Amino acid sequence: MIKKSAGIALRRSPAMKVGASVRRRAAAGLASGRSTLVDSVLMPAAQGSAARVQYAAVLDGHTLNLRALLPAGVPVAGPDASGADVSGPDASAPDASGPDGDAPARAHVLFISGGTRIRAAARLHRERDGQTSVQATVLLGEDIGGVPVTLGRWTLGLELDSGSPAPVRLQLIGDGAPAYGGPTRPLDTCVRTGRRHRLGLTPAGRLRLTIAPAVARAEVLRVNRAFTGTSVLFAVYGPDTAREGATPPIVELVEQQRRTVLRHTAEPLPADATAWRVTLPLGRLLDTSARQTWSLRVVPGPRGGKPLEIGRHGHDLRSPRKVLTPPKFTVRAQDGTFVEVKPQYTRRGALQLVCTPRKSGTP
Repeated sequence: MIKKSAGIALRRSPAMKVGASVRRRAAAGLASGRSTLVDSVLMPAAQGSAARVQYAAVLDGHTLNLRALLPAGVPVAGPDASGADVSGPDASAPDASGPDGDAPARAHVLFISGGTRIRAAARLHRERDGQTSVQATVLLGEDIGGVPVTLGRWTLGLELDSGSPAPVRLQLIGDGAPAYGGPTRPLDTCVRTGRRHRLGLTPAGRLRLTIAPAVARAEVLRVNRAFTGTSVLFAVYGPDTAREGATPPIVELVEQQRRTVLRHTAEPLPADATAWRVTLPLGRLLDTSARQTWSLRVVPGPRGGKPLEIGRHGHDLRSPRKVLTPPKFTVRAQDGTFVEVKPQYTRRGALQLVCTPRKSGTP
């Protein structure tokens, strides 16, 4: 109890708040310094052969959103929606790009890995200051109908139709990482495939996409309430998890303070090979002499590995504990004591059941 109280006091201390403030300022300074490096060193060194990334993010786990400004003087061929030549002398006219400012698909995003090059259509857009930008929304992954990028590192670039037999190819320099200050953040894990997509920079400052394989995770689907306990519906995602007739997983109920571990076998849910239900008769399990905090984890299978914490992991929330607040409920223990059960999520998204005995005899 003393150890736990000390940990809580440390997390809530002003010193930790100062540390978080310092980390935020350091991250802001790093981002500012990176932008200065890109604009003052890397872009001039490219000598007009690179486009400056203004925005780049994978927002929903599998869709790349990109916007970049083309360097001045880059030839772009083809008439736009109004019939004017984008690369001609009238390109700076207000109507040179048509009523909506968009030109036909005369640009492509390049995904480069070794000798493999994959092209995805992009859009040209005439900005109000006369500059030309490239914008793209690209679905990642052939198995979900997107571009066939595979696991590994991919350097991103641009390919422009210049009107000559050879297209113009440009590097994409700068990460364009947006600053998110709200309750959400970009979701880098695909909810359908589990693959993880992360944007970064090469040592030369070029935009790079890293695709990592899916990792196993146990996601809460629903927490059911009952007067005698609770049942937790969850799904297990990851390699080789969705199999018909798979062995039901063993779920461990772990009490943090007393290191108590109880095991329960999950039962399958119909019509979904990844979904399971574990029923927890808390009324028979609880020790009503003190408050208890229980967490749930899936025991590794025959192939070994680490236990999987059951929780909410595939989300875009910065603080799941503050946003995800399941309702409390009351169970009756065997000795007649009423216990308040509060489901909550940790900072890492793991589900906890905080059980507090009531002093009175009424629920």
